[in-house]
Amino acid sequence: MLGLTLEGGGAKGAYQIGAWRAFHQLNVEFQGITGTSVGALNGALMLQEDFDTAYEIWHNITPNTVMEIDDRIYEMLSQNQLNVNNIHIMFDEVRRFIKGFGFDTKPLEKLIRETVKEDKIRRSNKDFGFVTVSLTDFKPLEIFKEEVPEGKIADYLMASSYLPIFKSKKLDGKKFLDGSFYNNLPIDMLCNRGYKKILVVRLFGRGRVKKINDKNLEVIYIQPHEDLGSIIDFTPQRAQHNMKLGYFDTIRVLKGFKGKKYYIEEDIKEDAALKFLMSFEEEATRELAMLYHLPMVKGYNRLLLEDIIPKWIALMELEEDCNYSDVVVALVEAMASYNKIDPFTIYRLNNLLEDSMVNYNRINRKNDSKNIGFILKTEFFLRLNRERLLEETVGILLKHHQYLSL
Repeated sequence: MLGLTLEGGGAKGAYQIGAWRAFHQLNVEFQGITGTSVGALNGALMLQEDFDTAYEIWHNITPNTVMEIDDRIYEMLSQNQLNVNNIHIMFDEVRRFIKGFGFDTKPLEKLIRETVKEDKIRRSNKDFGFVTVSLTDFKPLEIFKEEVPEGKIADYLMASSYLPIFKSKKLDGKKFLDGSFYNNLPIDMLCNRGYKKILVVRLFGRGRVKKINDKNLEVIYIQPHEDLGSIIDFTPQRAQHNMKLGYFDTIRVLKGFKGKKYYIEEDIKEDAALKFLMSFEEEATRELAMLYHLPMVKGYNRLLLEDIIPKWIALMELEEDCNYSDVVVALVEAMASYNKIDPFTIYRLNNLLEDSMVNYNRINRKNDSKNIGFILKTEFFLRLNRERLLEETVGILLKHHQYLSL
């Protein structure tokens, strides 16, 4: 049986809708789903097979879709715009917040009641479970759909999403708290039901993650390579970006694509990778040696292989035992990022490199490293700023190789 576990993480949950789109496209079917907080809400919609509704919600989401909050307050909080001229507005909101013990989530409750179809969930032959915490009983609740009282699934899903900033309401005479405080990634719920293969969509939201020690369990993680933003960043711009990211990250994992930031559907053989690396001009090697403060006591080829490429491996955060193919893929990605190539496309490695070179040649970036003389003197700064050093590295390579090809 194949299971799916969805992590909690508030506004980051848009990423899971992108993953769902990829599952559907690749005909991936799950026999069971577990989730916490937003993962539970998304899981319920998945069980209902209601992708269009989920997509519409996340594509157009706003802070007021989830909670009652003054737009001015939200903008100040999300964009760090508090100052002496508007701090009184925040104090007024804080007083209202304390008086009501949290932001009112009536919009979210309304949304859940309108979109969660209990009859569909109960009729489904798939397992569905989620996590919440009973504050009244001081105990966690890992519950499957058949254990939820009739007519209460929407209520219990809401209970799984009660963040401390939200106004908590009683359910069956008890108060509940967001399930992330007990288990934000309930893989164990499926494991305990006999699942041996589970796909996990991570959000890296705040919360406890229980360790799984079942050696017979295969867990495949789909996770973002960049920050998904704040758990309260309920803006359409952020949600739409995260949905794209979730889609492409899932395609990468399930189809075995290469790359970290980009999505590359082919590898490069070791001999071709080594030939590519050895094609760099001696002048580029000399400038790189100066940039890294390497003594020029070796031949250019030895300097490249023994000293410069290991620097690249560290800068691009590759494994120490990586091969030349890994280095070339990462280097092409770095060039693409330098040239601001759109990541949300599936590329062949040579096409990604060609697009980078076209962009580079079009905007004529020959003078990008004009400040290198100053930078070379600030070795301590470069050590602290890996990204800047990698950018300088790519600038040197591009400056001397305007027509690179694989």
